[in-house]
Amino acid sequence: MKITIKYKNLHLLILFIGILFNAMAQQHNRVKQSINEDWKYFRDTIEQAHSEDFNDSSWQTITLPHTWNKLDAIDEVKGYDRKVCWYRKTVYISKENAKKHSYLFFEGVNQIADVYVNGQYVGRHQGGYTQFNFEITSVIKYNQKNIIALKVDNRHNADIPPLSADFTFWGGIYRDVYLVHTYDLHFDNSHYASSGVYITTPDVSKEKATIKIRSSITNEAATKNKVNICYTINNNFGEPIFTTNKKIAIDKQASEQIVSDDIEIKAPNLWSPQNPYLYTVSTQIKDIETGEIWDEVIQPLGLRWFEFKAEEGFFINGEHLKLIGTNRHQDYLKMGNALPDEMHIRDVKLVKEMGGNFLRISHYPQDPTVLEMCDKLGILTSIEIPIVDKITESQAFTDNCIHMAKEMVYQNFNHPSVIIWAYMNEVLLRPPFKQDEQRHAVYVKNVTALAQQIEDTIRKADPSRYTMIPNHGAFDRYNDAKLTQIPMVVGWNLYQGWYGGEFPDFDKYLDKHKAELPTKPMIVTEYGADVHSRLHSFEPERFDYTVEYGNRYHEHYLKAIMERPFVAGATIWNLADFYSAGRGNARPTVNCKGIVGLDRELKDNYLLYKALLHQNPVVELAQKEWKIRGGIGAETSNQCTQAVYVYSNTNKVELFLNGQSMGVQAVKDYKAAWSVPFVNGENILEAVSMVDGKTYSDKNIIDFRMTPDNLKSKTLPFTEVNILLGSKRYFEDKLLDLVWIPEQAYHQGSWGYIGGSSYRSKTKYGSFPCADMDIKGTDTDPVFQSQRVGLTAFKMDVPDGRYTLSLLWAELVSDREHEKLAYNLGDEKI
Repeated sequence: MKITIKYKNLHLLILFIGILFNAMAQQHNRVKQSINEDWKYFRDTIEQAHSEDFNDSSWQTITLPHTWNKLDAIDEVKGYDRKVCWYRKTVYISKENAKKHSYLFFEGVNQIADVYVNGQYVGRHQGGYTQFNFEITSVIKYNQKNIIALKVDNRHNADIPPLSADFTFWGGIYRDVYLVHTYDLHFDNSHYASSGVYITTPDVSKEKATIKIRSSITNEAATKNKVNICYTINNNFGEPIFTTNKKIAIDKQASEQIVSDDIEIKAPNLWSPQNPYLYTVSTQIKDIETGEIWDEVIQPLGLRWFEFKAEEGFFINGEHLKLIGTNRHQDYLKMGNALPDEMHIRDVKLVKEMGGNFLRISHYPQDPTVLEMCDKLGILTSIEIPIVDKITESQAFTDNCIHMAKEMVYQNFNHPSVIIWAYMNEVLLRPPFKQDEQRHAVYVKNVTALAQQIEDTIRKADPSRYTMIPNHGAFDRYNDAKLTQIPMVVGWNLYQGWYGGEFPDFDKYLDKHKAELPTKPMIVTEYGADVHSRLHSFEPERFDYTVEYGNRYHEHYLKAIMERPFVAGATIWNLADFYSAGRGNARPTVNCKGIVGLDRELKDNYLLYKALLHQNPVVELAQKEWKIRGGIGAETSNQCTQAVYVYSNTNKVELFLNGQSMGVQAVKDYKAAWSVPFVNGENILEAVSMVDGKTYSDKNIIDFRMTPDNLKSKTLPFTEVNILLGSKRYFEDKLLDLVWIPEQAYHQGSWGYIGGSSYRSKTKYGSFPCADMDIKGTDTDPVFQSQRVGLTAFKMDVPDGRYTLSLLWAELVSDREHEKLAYNLGDEKI
């Protein structure tokens, strides 16, 4: 057993450990232990791998969470393995558990898990993003070794969503696994792998709150048992504020649904993003005669009420709240989706620290830690099942969708942060029969029928929350299919100014919803532009992947969202960059729309939202990640003037360069701008704002690599230059500690190109300023994704001397058909 505790007071530490072990000694109910360590893994299918006597000594030893795709899904080989693999583990189970019921509990396995214990088949789970468990009591050997074996199948399966999507389908046992022991009388954890206890709050106000608890209890004993069902509500200090019990008799080998009497709390502390006050509800099964605890479930309780209004937006506890936050995928740099809990915690904290109050958990239920943190930090959430892009018109697909919907609802039922259950993301993006009008009509009809079944299932399971379908920007397509009428809230994934159109088209789309669906609440469930945090431009344009274009995109969208009260909320696509194996882009295999990087480095967009959403004064230098700048120094001053921005929610900001004031600028739409004369070498930028007599500031140190306009300058000697031909972009190479600067036309005494034109990539989305493809053999793709076509000459009027000249290029166009991305983004993402 390993315990890690951090505490400053040694005496309190010793006391805490004493209390901990005393509590463990007195616990008579269920036991839940992690079994993440010392698994054996084999990356292929193999005969008899489930057998007890199978020799797995040559297999790789791993610790969960684990995925086999974390590197092969991001290499330069097209595609990645979606295959069958095996896991095995030896577990010792003591005879003390012989009178208990034992379960294997999995938080997530992608995507089909066949589970064996001691060579015996115990069950199958289909779907990679929900929890599941199997009882293994009948196949356990006590005081002996037990062999757990899992066959994990991550191959495409037409009956299991998602069928396709713009993210990588990582395979493996990528979340935690537990061994759970319960007594004969216990809460029914076999009900969709939930807690078996469901809490509702049918009436909440500032004056009082009514709480109802429904418990599913199973008696697996050979005799009838009389028990007390005890309910205790504790405040956020762990102090009991309400206790009651209910006496019941449960027949042998039977299950009962027990509903508490209405529990009333006067003057409740209300849960909200500003005040995420959490009560806890302890539900116990106790022996009437001895008082022994047979089982206990502890669940969070947040007392709040909320409402969506089509005209006015979202309200919580009677107060209006604009929902602003992000979407989230569950992967990380070079780790795939096999993340420890601490990394899930950090992501939710990033949303909170930005000032966000809403998280769309897309496109699938995620690690339980995510919702636990949302409850604690006050982040409202929506969760959805992974129907993405299209469906299969089969009963098996329908059954899996319905089952996933029930798993999602029951497993997450008691989290106060959850306000929306969602499904069918962009489900009409890739209709498979678009060229056949009659067959297409049948397909759309089947999509609508499935949507209605899922809607009915969710509303029956949980009438207290809202439902939502997130659609891509083909308004009439979804409206004609009635997918805007079935859910309670409509979500729109909108990318005007990125995949197509102009920024103002976004505003028009929002107004179109209000005009044509005036009674339907709406959320902008996705919006964003791909940003490579090392690419910059002072002449940004669509699909150049620069920080500056991304800034313009978000500045426009955010203003339009905040100006319209009928837009209940918006979630940025995405919190963090995430892997999408078929993408080219400036960073191949990665969708770069995150406002933080794969390694969680903050991008400018994050700082913009921080300035908007925080109540306290914020002063943040933009382009903060751009540590090595470059540019052309004027011969008369040996300076290079470039734009510098500050995001702030104060009225005005003063900027200093190396201690000298660059002037005071008014903040407009959370942004102030300066033209700054950088010098060669170290440049210290500091932004300062005074609010109520207190100073708020931010500082950044920039290493500026100046290239003289006159290469024979005596005051600024020429040393080196790295030029991106055909490009207006700057690229900072962190690894090699250098910066690439844009091309320029040649003029006397300087350097530059003569003749030719900038290469532009022709795609269905338009003409792009760079190649949108993976450049083989390099990790610095932006260096090779632009070129000058038809170049006559490149001239440099350098002083006499010896030089090293490196010429780097890639074949962007050949006699073959222009390379197409393996992942087709669909017919439109308006």
